[in-house]
Amino acid sequence: IYDASTMVTSSRQINFWGQKAGASEAVLAREIPSAELFKMPEILEIPAEVLVYGASVIHHSKRPLLQNYYNFTHIDDEKTHKRDLFLAEPSDPESHYSIFEDNHGTHIFANNDLDLMIKLTELVEHGFTRWKLEGLYTPGQNFVEIAKLFIQARSLIQEGNFSHAQAFLLDEEVRKLHPKNRFLDTGFYDY
Repeated sequence: IYDASTMVTSSRQINFWGQKAGASEAVLAREIPSAELFKMPEILEIPAEVLVYGASVIHHSKRPLLQNYYNFTHIDDEKTHKRDLFLAEPSDPESHYSIFEDNHGTHIFANNDLDLMIKLTELVEHGFTRWKLEGLYTPGQNFVEIAKLFIQARSLIQEGNFSHAQAFLLDEEVRKLHPKNRFLDTGFYDY
């Protein structure tokens, strides 16, 4: 699987990795607007996965940025996602970019988490049937229940019984289960 989720938005580049390196599937970048996304299936030669729920990484560094900061400020604190650390823009104190560090480096996430429940029919109509749900910031059983809601939506779509009203009802349930300190939106989808 070729994971282009943080750097590649070109179907031609994905095809290159499919042809030259044998990638069997691609994880599409999160910042592709639907108008561009819907043109991709005509060109893609391998299946593509789309994030439909959860935190969306916007930056990754292999460097231990949090540990470096802690060393500089003489802070001794936890760096995992469970600590709920975040960055805020000086000009926008309401911004909330989650950050954590692990063995793979430092990860920074978008201000809001993604929720495309009400867009699933459009995605399927354009050939995107491989969905990813990211549960990093959604605690245990709540994430399991959210995953079940997306499975229910998939079943209804496959049966031809998924209506706008059902999408909004399932979306309400997702929002009830989503962590209260994290906000949801459709990301770049509607741009």
